[in-house]
Order: sequence, then C-alpha cells, then structure tokens
Amino acid sequence: MRFLKNESFRLTISMRQLFNWIAKIFLLATMVSFVHANEISFSNVSLTPLEKSWALNADVQLELSPALEQLVKKGVTLHFVTEFQLSKKRWYWLDNKIVDVQRVSKISYQALTNQYRVTLGTFSLTAATLKQALSAVKTTEGWVVIDQGMVELNQPYQAAVRMRLDTNQLAKPFQVNAINSKSWNLHSDWHRFEFIPRVQPAPQTLGAQP
Repeated sequence: MRFLKNESFRLTISMRQLFNWIAKIFLLATMVSFVHANEISFSNVSLTPLEKSWALNADVQLELSPALEQLVKKGVTLHFVTEFQLSKKRWYWLDNKIVDVQRVSKISYQALTNQYRVTLGTFSLTAATLKQALSAVKTTEGWVVIDQGMVELNQPYQAAVRMRLDTNQLAKPFQVNAINSKSWNLHSDWHRFEFIPRVQPAPQTLGAQP
C-alpha cells in the first residue's frame, strides 16, 4: 500500500509539472503573438513649422513577420496606412476634431527586375532589398498635415499619429489568414502628444540685410 501511495504521489507531481510546462509554453506563444501584432512604434515625433503650415516628422520602428516577408516575395502588395489627427478639447462637449488625414504607402515585389517598388503617397521609388523598401516606408518626414488657417496660435491642441497594415487590401484568402493570425495584424498604438502652434518667423529672401 505504501508503494502505491508513493507512486500516486509521484504521478501527481509529474502531472503538475506537465501542466506547468504547458502553461509556460502557452504564455510564451501568447507573448510572441502579441509582439508580432504590435511591431510598429513611433519616436521623436514633432510638427515642424513651414511658411503657412506644419509638417509631421517622426522616427518609425517597423518589422515584418516571416509570414508577411514571404507574402511580399510572392508578389502580394502590402498597404500601410499612416493616420494623423488633431483635436481641441471642449469642456462642454466632445473634443473638436480639426484634422483627420491619412497617407498610404505600398510595398510590392517586381519579379522581372528582382526589385521592390515603394509608393509613398504620389511618389514612387525602387529598392534593391526588402530592408531598403521598409526603410522608405518608415520615413515620415515633411508630411504637411496642418494648414495655418486650421489652428489658433498659442492654443493647446492634442495630436495623434499611428500606422497600420491595411489587411482589407489583401486578397480574400489572405484576409482570412489575417483574421486568424495575430502575426498578420501589424499596427501601432496611437502616439499622442500636445501641440501648441507658435508664431512662425517670416521667410528670409536672398540678399536680405541682417
């Protein structure tokens, strides 16, 4: 009887260890899925004053999962949408949304030339590698998002920017994969910051006296 009790105790310990290992593996898989699902982030975000507008500049961290890399190499075009919003708080009602704009960037592989084609809004270029193509998509510099007449000087506004992979632009079979796999749902959180427009210096002309 003592032998049976010992064996039962050992079996209980083994089953407990097995469940602990399963739980750890499940947690690790969940963490990996979360990383793949949110691999875009923003840093050094600013609004630069121009003569009659403000342009958005930012550093973007963007990585593709192995599944998305293979998808591009098979000739599927990836559409990335960058969204910018500007709003002003109102104590008596919902925030007043002043600016709500977006820009679409595309990456596609050209098998005949063994190059990647990148479209940034209305501008296009070619890249020799996928890494170079991603670097171009990550470039957020000089994007004019606010006209001077949209805001009041020296007043606080709330700005926000984000980027996401538009899976709705994929073919239907790939959309199903995007729904079932978090590694396909590539997006960033909203990066929010305060913006206070200041008086812009008058542009200098050539030959002007200091």
